[in-house]
Amino acid sequence: MAVDRESEAGQGQKGAAQKVAPGLRLNSAKVAQLDELEDNLVDISENSRFAQWRQAHQDLGSQQLVSREEPLDEPISLEGRRSSAPRGISWKRWAYGLLGLLLAAGLFVYLVFFSPLLATRTIQIEGTSLLDESTVAQQLRPLEGVPLTQITAEDVTALLDQDQVLYGVTLEARPPHELLVQIHERVPVAVVEHEGSYVLVDNEGVQLGRAPSVEEAGVPLVAGGLEAVDSAAFATLTQVLAALPTSILTQVDEAKADSASTITLEMKDGTRVVWGSPEESDLKAKVLVQLMESVGAETEAETYDVSSPLVPTVK
Repeated sequence: MAVDRESEAGQGQKGAAQKVAPGLRLNSAKVAQLDELEDNLVDISENSRFAQWRQAHQDLGSQQLVSREEPLDEPISLEGRRSSAPRGISWKRWAYGLLGLLLAAGLFVYLVFFSPLLATRTIQIEGTSLLDESTVAQQLRPLEGVPLTQITAEDVTALLDQDQVLYGVTLEARPPHELLVQIHERVPVAVVEHEGSYVLVDNEGVQLGRAPSVEEAGVPLVAGGLEAVDSAAFATLTQVLAALPTSILTQVDEAKADSASTITLEMKDGTRVVWGSPEESDLKAKVLVQLMESVGAETEAETYDVSSPLVPTVK
């Protein structure tokens, strides 16, 4: 039994030595195993630089992990941020946009209405017959240099100062520098004799000028002189003459009105046209043209009666 105990004790000491330092052989009497209760060995691994770096790295990682895993107590509202900064930005953008719009509008007004970009340099005149074109051009010269957008028909009429002949004007701007002025003159439909000359008048009795003879005037003669211009018979005659096409009007030598319903036209070739009343003058003029082109080309007619335009007669 003693031998067994000694052998067991020896085996225990040998196992303990193997646990303390595996691979260390106790082959000297000066080397002995320390008591387990009095372990004076110092573990220097915790004081090394690598250990300190590892510990600091672990602490930092644990803090980040805690901060990521920490639940949010309350939801974060972005309404305050959206209502503070963007309002200021949107207000500034609106102000800058309005300022830019005003500047653009001001620049547009200046370029179109005040700058020399659209200044008038060429004035073209059309439609003059009674008026002299060179005289009209001279009268409109003050418009040169004025922007096209500022010139009105009233401005042109005021410069021409020809109310007795001028019926109206039409303007057409041709950017960048050309202005077209279309003259609308009153149309003479008759002449009346006055002091040895013949005065041209339109259907309203407005005097448009003078002619040395009826042939040169190119319109029929109305008897009665200038005093007849204000009469009702003259208004009736001019209403009929205004309805005639130019091809027929130039053939009329004299127009007479014995009464409001008995209007006659004396033609230059000696024929006579019974017109009747001024009613349906447009239809009567068309019928007269057809009669003269068809019947007049075949026979020598003396009288064309269109007083009843639906049943005209020729004698």
